[in-house]
Amino acid sequence: MRFLTLFIFALVTSTTALAQGQPIVRAEVTPETVSVGESAELTITVLVPTWFTRPSTYPSFELANAITRLPADSSYNIRERVGNESWSGIVRTYEIYPLLGATYRLSGLSIEVTYANIGGDPRTTAVRVPEVAIRARVPAGAESLDPYIAGESLSLRLDVAGDLENLEPGDAVVLEYVAELDGLPAIFIPPLAPDLEFDGMSVYADVPDVEDGTPARRSEKLTLVLDAGGEFSIPGRELEYWNTASKSIEKAAAKGLDISVAGPPQPTPVEDPSSGPQWPWLVALLAGLIVFLIAARRGVPAAARRYREAAERRRQSEAYAFAQLCKVMDSGNSEAAYRAMLRWAERLGPGMNLRTFAATYGDESLRAAIGGLSAGIYGEAESAGDPKPVTRQFKAARRRYLERDAHGRASTLPPLNPT
Repeated sequence: MRFLTLFIFALVTSTTALAQGQPIVRAEVTPETVSVGESAELTITVLVPTWFTRPSTYPSFELANAITRLPADSSYNIRERVGNESWSGIVRTYEIYPLLGATYRLSGLSIEVTYANIGGDPRTTAVRVPEVAIRARVPAGAESLDPYIAGESLSLRLDVAGDLENLEPGDAVVLEYVAELDGLPAIFIPPLAPDLEFDGMSVYADVPDVEDGTPARRSEKLTLVLDAGGEFSIPGRELEYWNTASKSIEKAAAKGLDISVAGPPQPTPVEDPSSGPQWPWLVALLAGLIVFLIAARRGVPAAARRYREAAERRRQSEAYAFAQLCKVMDSGNSEAAYRAMLRWAERLGPGMNLRTFAATYGDESLRAAIGGLSAGIYGEAESAGDPKPVTRQFKAARRRYLERDAHGRASTLPPLNPT
C-alpha cells in the first residue's frame, strides 16, 4: 500500500512538472558564413511538454537586402527527450539568400505556441526566438561583377518568332531574351532586353516573365514592328556570373542578329541652303541664339516638360494603340496581333475589355476571329489564323464604339435653354 501511494505521488508530480514546463524554441544557422548569393539554412525547432493543439504562428524571418524562402516539405514533427520526459516538437527550415556583403541579425522575434495544458486545456504563449547572425561576403575575385550574379550555372539565349527572310515594311518580328539560372532564385537575374530605338522600327516590350524553379527563369519579349526598309542590328546579351560550384567567374552570352527589310528607308527631312549673302542669315542666327538662351532660363524647361507630357499622352492614347494594332495585323503575325489587341483594349473605357468590345460592337465573324487567335496562341487550337482579314472588321467595330461613346458624352451636356 505504501509503495502504491509513493508511485501515485511520483506520477502526479511528474505530470505536474510536465504540464508546467515552458515551450522551448531553438534557432540554428548553417553555415554561419556564406558567399553573397549562396543560401544559409535557418532551422527553427519548437518543443512542448505535451502536444500542439493548433499550428504555431511564426514570424516571417525576412531581412533587409536578403531573400527568405520556406521551401515545400520543409517542416516535420519530432519527439525529443527533455530531461526525463518525451516532448513533442516541430522543425522548420528556411533558406536565406544574402544580397550584399554584410552581417545579418535576427533578433527580437517570437513564436506564438499553443499546446495542451494539464487536463488537456489549450494554453497559448509567446516564446522568444534566440538571436542568430549570418555573415555574408563577396567571394575573392568576384568584387568586379556588376551586377553581381551567382549560381551553379547560367544560360542565356535570344529566340526569334517570325520569318527573317523577305521582310517588308508592315511585318513584325518577336524577340525573346531568355536566361536560366541554376541554384538560386530568379531575382538574381538582371534585366535582359536592351533599349532599342531605330528610325523605321517601332519596339513594344512585354512585361518580364520571372519564374522560380530548377532552374530559375527570366524571359523578356520585344515585338518589333517594321515601319520602313533598312538594315537593323539587334545587339546580343552577355552576362558574367560567379559559379558557386567551380568558385570562379564565368560568362554566358546570347548572339545578336541582323534584320534586313526590303523597301524605302525612313525619309529624313532635307533643308535646301538659300542663296545670297550669308551675313543676314548669321545675324538672324545669332539673334535667335540669344533669344533661345534667355528663354532657356525661363520657359524652355517647362515647355520641354509639356512637350514630353503631350507625347507620352499620345503614346498612351487609344488612337495611337489602334494605329499600331492595324500595322501589326497587316503584318500577318498572329501572336503579335493578339498582344497588340490586348494593349489597345486596355485604352478603352472602364469596364471594357477585348471580348466585351467584340460582343458589343463587333459581328459574329469578329468574335470568332478573336476567339480563334486566342485559342491558337494558347495551344487550344492547331492554328491561330491570319489576322489580316480582321482589320476591316476591327475598324468598323471601332467606328461604332467611337460614335456611341461620343453620343454618350454629348447626351450628358446640359440643355442650352433650360426651362
